[in-house]
Amino acid sequence: MRFLAIFLLLFLSSCATTIVKEQPQKLEHVYLEPVTNRTPEEGIDVIFTRIANDVFYSDSRFRVEKTPQPGVTLLVKPSVDSISTFAIGFDQYDRVTEYKMTISATVKLIKYGFRKPLYTFSISRYDFYDATGTPQEIERKRKECIERIAYQIFREVGEKITMSGEKVGTEK
Repeated sequence: MRFLAIFLLLFLSSCATTIVKEQPQKLEHVYLEPVTNRTPEEGIDVIFTRIANDVFYSDSRFRVEKTPQPGVTLLVKPSVDSISTFAIGFDQYDRVTEYKMTISATVKLIKYGFRKPLYTFSISRYDFYDATGTPQEIERKRKECIERIAYQIFREVGEKITMSGEKVGTEK
């Protein structure tokens, strides 16, 4: 009788095991490559690289690597493809008072050690800036508009990496 009780106890305890499905590892290691400028706008690559660093270093979801690690790091390779500015506001003397700026960028996500991108996507964002004041003030407002657009673009890049990170983290 004791033997049967021990046998049942062992049998029941062994049947109580559960199958644990392995959770995909979230991707959090990124390496930011400098932004490539494909526009005639001088210095836009410097602005975008600075903003990319600000956004990714301040985002707690990512660990920005100084040196990429094989099998762990995702390379983020952005490029600014186009910038356009259109006058949308005029005063009573037909002088421009407001502009709409649109910037398009392409981002490639490449697993370190591979050549083919895992994901490539384009992002286009716009914002407005005031064209009143001295030429220096207008240029400052224009640069601030470029910075605001760059922040919008890189925040979206962070979201896309987070959304696609589970897939990227499990691919071999």
